[in-house]
Amino acid sequence: MGTKKVICFGEVLWDALPKGIYLGGSPLNVALNLKNLGVDAKIISAVGSDRLGALALKAVKYKGLDTDLIQVNDYPTGLTEVEIDEEGIPTYDIHENTAWDYIGVTDEIKKEVLSSDFLMFGSLPFRNRTGDSIKELLKGYKGKVVVDVNFRKPFYSESLIDEILHLADILKINRVEFAEFLKWKNIESTQEEALTWIANEYNLETVMLSKGEKGASILHRGELSSKGRYYVKVRDTVGAGDAFLAGAIHSLLKSKSAYETVCFANALGAFVTSRNGATPNLNMSKIDIYLKYGK
Repeated sequence: MGTKKVICFGEVLWDALPKGIYLGGSPLNVALNLKNLGVDAKIISAVGSDRLGALALKAVKYKGLDTDLIQVNDYPTGLTEVEIDEEGIPTYDIHENTAWDYIGVTDEIKKEVLSSDFLMFGSLPFRNRTGDSIKELLKGYKGKVVVDVNFRKPFYSESLIDEILHLADILKINRVEFAEFLKWKNIESTQEEALTWIANEYNLETVMLSKGEKGASILHRGELSSKGRYYVKVRDTVGAGDAFLAGAIHSLLKSKSAYETVCFANALGAFVTSRNGATPNLNMSKIDIYLKYGK
């Protein structure tokens, strides 16, 4: 893999779940999982100068991730209240005007981004000033841009998602978001045709579709591969999509095939659903068993 570097940009927050409070935020989750996989990964974000902010910085350091690019500002640290239904599916109440809504661009951040091979962010930062920071950092950027759309009401629209997808090289979308997107575009076709349309329309190298208990599909440079689920006892699904994305990025960095990529990404997502919280310590022995014996 050499010295390839991934920068994840966006929200660091706390997920308040029924069973406790856990460190979260999609970009942070992806960065933590990549770091656990041995990738040179960093997170650019912001927390508040409050108790939750101090605890977040401490927790990030404890998990082995550098905090030098996490700013501290006067807004409250991000918090999301999460409810889990009987099937383990979460719903989110994402607090507004929090620290990660106001991530600034510094010379150090510009340098880190320009020297990275992959830059990953979601659509949530575009609800406030942080979206402008992302656009500024993309000026002159030569690496791959990875976008994970997050359809979280009321922080998205068709026009916003269109704008963001035009920034991307690699897209990750889940089945619910995919269905809504196809309705917007009046597309009624096979999954492969729809994924191909999206790739062509937005000039995307890779489109990743996570489908929960139905597995996942990846269209990579015109090659479509799918994999069914790995059967695990689900505790909650918070962070599963982020683990899936981290696994896919890890495989793409190693130039793996579309099929190898979708299998590894699915295995990481399955492991996270079998644990509480978004970023449990990865048990690679268990993940290897999924890959070897899973159906």
